Amino acid sequence: MFPSLRLVSLLCVAVTPALAARPLTMEQSVALALEQSPRLIEGRADAASAQARLEGASLLLQNNPQLQAAVGPRLRDEGDTLELNVGLSQQLEVFGQRAARKDAARATAAASQSRLEALQVDLAAEVRRSFGRALAAERALQLSDDALGLAEEGRKTAEERLKAGAASHIEVNIARVELGRAQREKVRATQERIQALAELKLLLNLDPDEDVTLEGELRADVAPAPAIATLIEQAARQRQDLRAARADWEAARAEVRFARRDAMPRPSLGVSYGREEGDTIVQGTLSIDLPLFNQNQAGRGASAARKRQAQLRLDATERFVHTEVELALNRYRAAQAMANVFGADVLDALQENLSLVTEAYRAGKVDYLQLLIIRREALDGRRGYIEALEELNAANAQLMRAVGTLR
Repeated sequence: MFPSLRLVSLLCVAVTPALAARPLTMEQSVALALEQSPRLIEGRADAASAQARLEGASLLLQNNPQLQAAVGPRLRDEGDTLELNVGLSQQLEVFGQRAARKDAARATAAASQSRLEALQVDLAAEVRRSFGRALAAERALQLSDDALGLAEEGRKTAEERLKAGAASHIEVNIARVELGRAQREKVRATQERIQALAELKLLLNLDPDEDVTLEGELRADVAPAPAIATLIEQAARQRQDLRAARADWEAARAEVRFARRDAMPRPSLGVSYGREEGDTIVQGTLSIDLPLFNQNQAGRGASAARKRQAQLRLDATERFVHTEVELALNRYRAAQAMANVFGADVLDALQENLSLVTEAYRAGKVDYLQLLIIRREALDGRRGYIEALEELNAANAQLMRAVGTLR
């Protein structure tokens, strides 16, 4: 590359601002996923199709008018004449077919919309779990940085004590091994953070190379869960899959009614116009089909089977919702109790012990093994607290999903 071109390239790099990372909170992530996740494409299409079928079922007249025409000569000895007949008829549904069809389509549309909303609730819960995992991975990475700094400081102190004759080579070697262990933990924590962010971007349908910054903290001071009876009542009222099952049952009942009424005759009213032997003939017409052979036996049998299936599915869904709410509540309470174990007093005591033992080791009052044990206890305690907060966030997301809460 010529010197002038190299200079221009360096100047371009220098003046080009770095792309700012996109800040994301948990609720912003949920909203983004609901907006652009490909998981909802099929559900939205099904809901739109069901709505279109409802509009079609709501038409006052399901069949188009029929136009009939006949023209031809009348052959007679006295002379041929041209005869013309034109008729227009419209089939009518007078035995409740339209109302039953409309009820079935309306319930089917409601079921499709509820299933779409259930997909949205599932996606929102998964995004909340993934976001919490990513936050926990970031805190774990910060903890690994702290552990690496402590291990590096311990190695330096051990080497200084060895030079002063206050430590052995074994102690220095243990410090070096601990430093390697901390470096390995830093690599593992880095990879877990990368993996957690990649999974979150996948849920949000973001470009893998897009940089994001997670805002917010995992919290332990969450509200206690309501009583099980309150949650079950809430789930029975707003669980989307339960509403879909009820709507399917209503649609099946309406299909049974429609199948019975579909066997009834559909009369056709019309008017005809004709020219015969020079005279004009205008007549009203009425035609009606006679259901002697085909009485919609197949439709009635199939709709009755679907009704039984819908009833069984509704009963099973109600039992499933009850069990799922109870399991989610138990998990939430257990996670809350575990997070409360790591209170401020416990974490402060662990940090205080870490500071005291570090100073004691520098002063030669404790050996490296004692330092190592207390240091690992403090780091394990902080790591356990991060894991407890992540579990509490996941349990809260599961409980929200169990009762059908989207936001």
